[in-house]
Amino acid sequence: MNFKRVVTALLLFPLLVFLLMKGPKFLLITLVWVSGLVCLYEWIKLYDLNFRWFLGLSVLWSLAFIGFYGLKNPLLSFYAFLVFPFLPFLKNYEKDSFAKSFFPGVLGLFYLGVGLYPFLEFLSGFSREHLVYFFSVVFANDTGAYIVGKLLGKRTLVPKLSPKKTWEGFWGGVLAGILVGILCNQLFKIFSFELNLLTSLVLVLGAVVGDLLESAFKRMVGKKDSGKIIWGHGGLLDRIDGVLVASPIYLFWLKFLG
Repeated sequence: MNFKRVVTALLLFPLLVFLLMKGPKFLLITLVWVSGLVCLYEWIKLYDLNFRWFLGLSVLWSLAFIGFYGLKNPLLSFYAFLVFPFLPFLKNYEKDSFAKSFFPGVLGLFYLGVGLYPFLEFLSGFSREHLVYFFSVVFANDTGAYIVGKLLGKRTLVPKLSPKKTWEGFWGGVLAGILVGILCNQLFKIFSFELNLLTSLVLVLGAVVGDLLESAFKRMVGKKDSGKIIWGHGGLLDRIDGVLVASPIYLFWLKFLG
């Protein structure tokens, strides 16, 4: 078992909870922005794209933030993600370069944009307790799946995609996520008991899909980790892969519940 991974999680998670509960809104918005830049850099390195891609996508990512918070203009954010990525290729179009670089670059922008955008909504329209609940359930699932999988794992979950993930780890993660969801809900009183069980299960399943999706991205390019920024975990993308898929599901769920 990689004890560095467990120790790092135990040290960083209380800090995250403290920032979510006590940190000023501007600091948390900045944290989302910086996280996006770090993930973009890891994505560019993952697909061996030219560094100019990082510079260009960083500008687009920043423009999207200006559109959402600075100018209160969602249309600018829309254009930043849908129109501007095409512009560098219009002047010097080359078929091979387009096929090799454009689609991975734009895929990364959409993947990270869809996964991180909900946190701007959370910080604007929901309580901090909703965020603590979210991260607690998602990270409990990840940690529970890892520990149970390492100790008891025998049956592979998706052999061709992620041979180290097991059914035992999957169920361990589900149980850990639901139990932590119950504890958080007892503390914050966000949902009814039945709705809390359903919410935590939905988040857990979304996190599992996110984990497998990130594994698929890395397997496509034959790499194990997206980076080395977090001790024992690899890159930031490796740490928040479940978050990136679970967050839009959570946002939709909260808006659906009203």
